[in-house]
Amino acid sequence: MQKQKEGIENFIIKKMEKAHTFDEICVMLKKAGISSAEIDRGIRNVKKTHKTLHQDIAASNKFFPALNKTLNKKIKKTELEFERLDVNTVSHIGLFAGRMRRKDFTVSILFLFSLFFSVVIIVSSFVKSLYPESWGVIEQWLSNDTNGILYMYIPILFAPFTLIFLSLMTRRLHDLSMPGILSFLYLGVFIYPFSEYASSGIIVFDVALFILFIFLLSKRGEPVTNIYGKSPVSHGSTFTKMLNLK
Repeated sequence: MQKQKEGIENFIIKKMEKAHTFDEICVMLKKAGISSAEIDRGIRNVKKTHKTLHQDIAASNKFFPALNKTLNKKIKKTELEFERLDVNTVSHIGLFAGRMRRKDFTVSILFLFSLFFSVVIIVSSFVKSLYPESWGVIEQWLSNDTNGILYMYIPILFAPFTLIFLSLMTRRLHDLSMPGILSFLYLGVFIYPFSEYASSGIIVFDVALFILFIFLLSKRGEPVTNIYGKSPVSHGSTFTKMLNLK
């Protein structure tokens, strides 16, 4: 009980330092399942124990001044513990549900691409060494595919990787309050890529998708709760984050 009380108070301090008002903080806490009585008690304690800071924020109506490093470390630790107090957490919330932080997205994408190319290299080497005739047929298919038709089957052939990639893109879009359906536009890059029939429109489309991808890698997510859920907290392994496990 005492641990939860400290977590609530430190959470309030942290959020006010980031320019959130008491009303916004109350909404966050209520969505996390904290009762109104506990929220009111936490706000009163913060006002009492940090009287000077509270007077400053009341005067500026903006934010707390920066806290010292020791308190910041304590806040980060207790804030993580506080986020885990939500009793509604389940083992899996779905590949396309919720949000994903910028850092977790970048690491997961790098891990997924590395795993994908590793699998391709291992499988191709295996087939080439044990089934040289079959490998020759595959090479002939690829060389004769001047229209790039076979490229359209890549998402199907590597369906697990495709599904996880779309999941990562969807959750990252959610973190920026953007519709996750935009992630499925990336399936369009497999339509006649690098072929002689590639029109200028497809090239522009591919460039636009690349710019969006760079935007997702660099843009910081919204620090408050949006329509897709509360601000994500980074915990667990890369594999856990990729599959959206909790």
